Amino acid sequence: MSNTSEVENLKREFRVHGAKTVQELLSALLIWLFGILVFIPISASLGSNVELVCTLLILVSFTVLISRTMGNLKCLIDAFAFLPAKKYMTKRGWNYKNATIVSKQILYLVFAVILYLLYLPFLVRIHPAVSGIALIFVIVFVFFLAVRALRASGAAITSWLNS
Repeated sequence: MSNTSEVENLKREFRVHGAKTVQELLSALLIWLFGILVFIPISASLGSNVELVCTLLILVSFTVLISRTMGNLKCLIDAFAFLPAKKYMTKRGWNYKNATIVSKQILYLVFAVILYLLYLPFLVRIHPAVSGIALIFVIVFVFFLAVRALRASGAAITSWLNS
């Protein structure tokens, strides 16, 4: 794929998915901020059952908004992945296809970690073990992303180690 067609693809994806994705992500962020900083501390002063109900309500609304953005966000990440691939990896002699795969996997990894960190305050308030179980799922997901990235970058890594 040429550089201009990739830039055009990125522009098209931003036109199609950008505004809605940003709007829903900002709405989810506002729900998260108000929930974590205002509503849950107020409900904690009213009792543990009220805190749990408030946490669950905010968790569900946050999850609904995040799940509505997942498909659009994946399209945007896939369209954006060529930029770090070209800027950092192909200049160092990586195959373009493998560099794009590794770039996508790294962006997915960053998004998964950020998403876990956003969910962490809710999960800890429900029960500390729930956050541990979620962390195990995130670690397994990150492991599979790393395996996929290493499969794509194996030749580049071995040539770098041999030099």
